[in-house]
Amino acid sequence: MADEEIVQDQTEAPAKADLEGAQVELMKVFMNGEDFLIPVHDVSEILKPVAVTPVPMAPDHILGVSNIRGQIVCIVDPGKVLHLKEERQPQGENTRYVILRHPRMHLGIWVDSVTELFRISKEEMPEFDEESRGYVRGEMEINGNSFKILNTEVLFD
Repeated sequence: MADEEIVQDQTEAPAKADLEGAQVELMKVFMNGEDFLIPVHDVSEILKPVAVTPVPMAPDHILGVSNIRGQIVCIVDPGKVLHLKEERQPQGENTRYVILRHPRMHLGIWVDSVTELFRISKEEMPEFDEESRGYVRGEMEINGNSFKILNTEVLFD
C-alpha cells in the first residue's frame, strides 16, 4: 500500500511542476532606501540576523561571515555592491539575511525587510541581456509601481 502512495505522489508531481513552471515568484525586499525584486528561485532561505565576524582587509561590501547551521556564509551589503545612494539601515526588527542559492558558495545579502511576494507569468518577466552582466536584471511594473529586479548571479562573480 505504501508503494501505491509513492506512485500516486509521483504522478501528481509533474502537474504541479507544470503549474509552477508557468509562473515566477518575486520577493519584494527593501534595502538602502529602495525596493527591489528578487526571484524566489534564487533564494535558499531568509533568516533573522545572526552574529557576523568581520573579515580583516575584506572589501567594504563584505560585512563579514556567519556560521549558519555549520556553514560559513559570507554576508554582503548589497547597497555598496549596487552603489546605492542611501546607507544601509541599522539592524532592526525587520532586518533579514537573504541567503542566495548557489551550488558551491554560501552568500547572504542584508536587507532591511522582506515585504511582499508577487507571482507573475514567465512571459511577464523581463528578458535579460547576458552580455551586460549587470546587477539589475531589468525593471517591471507591478500594481502601478516600478521595481528593479536584482540579478543575484553576478553577486557570486
